[in-house]
Amino acid sequence: MDNIYQLIWDADQNENGIQPLLSNQEGCTDRGYIKVNADLSQSDQDLKVLTELHIPESKKETYQLGLKLFDNFALREKDEEVDTAEERTEVHDFVEAIIDTAPMQLAREYIARHTGSSLSRQRWYNTLMEMWFRKYAMGGDPHLSGFEHVIIGEQDGSKAKGYHFWYKYYLDDGFAREQDGLYTDSFPELRDDRIHYHGSKLKGEQHLYPESVTISYRWFAPDYERESLRPLFKKIGGFFVGCSLEGLLAMGTVRGHLGINAPRKAMINGAEYDLKLYHSDNRSHIRTFYPVFLRGVASPPDTGEGTGPDVTPPSTSSNVKIIAAQINPIGNDVGLESVTIINTGSEPERINNWQIVDKNNKLTSFSIENLGAGETYRLVLDGRGAQLSNKGGMIQLKNESGQMLHLVSYSRNNAKAEGRTTLF
Repeated sequence: MDNIYQLIWDADQNENGIQPLLSNQEGCTDRGYIKVNADLSQSDQDLKVLTELHIPESKKETYQLGLKLFDNFALREKDEEVDTAEERTEVHDFVEAIIDTAPMQLAREYIARHTGSSLSRQRWYNTLMEMWFRKYAMGGDPHLSGFEHVIIGEQDGSKAKGYHFWYKYYLDDGFAREQDGLYTDSFPELRDDRIHYHGSKLKGEQHLYPESVTISYRWFAPDYERESLRPLFKKIGGFFVGCSLEGLLAMGTVRGHLGINAPRKAMINGAEYDLKLYHSDNRSHIRTFYPVFLRGVASPPDTGEGTGPDVTPPSTSSNVKIIAAQINPIGNDVGLESVTIINTGSEPERINNWQIVDKNNKLTSFSIENLGAGETYRLVLDGRGAQLSNKGGMIQLKNESGQMLHLVSYSRNNAKAEGRTTLF
């Protein structure tokens, strides 16, 4: 896992992430896309940075669950937060929806391997809650949190602080009332367009890479407690474009985990970024996380009518999941390791030349004429293809087109005891 951030990015694109494109490129509606204005050099305050969005129905769940959280926080950093039972449930539902996604599984497996410890699902849940959602005090501000700062944005006097999620920016810049819940009747000042563009802060050849933008803007932020809009200025702000919430949080969790010393620099689709990360004073929580574009190091995407960089196509929905693996058989592992799958659907599945893929991208192909509803199948690995490392790793299930259908990960501790089967 030399480039964990690219792996997380690709896994996210295979699930709920959508393809970032320049505005002069064509998008695929099945995959989903978000277009970045190809000319940000203009000074028009009404300029749209993100010009066109299509999220397929199959990818909307975590965006919608995340959107429910946008009005759960006080705007001013100095205000106290009061969590209602409904808001706590919304946070739990969101974390439950993202915790088993492919980018989160990759982050979990990477951290487990580099700490040399088992990272159970419950412990991983607690890690995400502690880093992103647990309230902390700092600098006289009583109730801060990483999720609020990075994803939603906060008020510090006349300044906008944080605010590093592209989808939140897109909504504020023309579709803002979609995030206002029940406030539109009681808070008449609310309006759709809350962004005034103030200019590009792109560096070098960044304009060729739609995966990120760096801009200046004024955000008319809703203070739901006081029922007023606050004109907050962001002198320079940047964010990745196209990643889902879970993709962004997975990268931030890896970067911010104190036990692993993850790389500060990331290479994503041919561009190098400095991943800025700051903790709370007690080092237990994320304060902020955002990318700073450094340089392009590979051929930039085609800026004509193509589809952009060559990235793995999205996964398709599948009822077939990996549920278990024999990672460390008794004796010689060759020919005794196995992966077990299950059909969780109500109809039979025909499997033709699907693949089990290990962490080194070695694969074993297999076919099943008829895997009935609720039935399992144990695939024994012959040692010539996919292999399950006893040092920890991940296992992918792909279809005949190479689209990832499911991903699980395991740590070194899962493989310690010979002969035991690991359940996922």
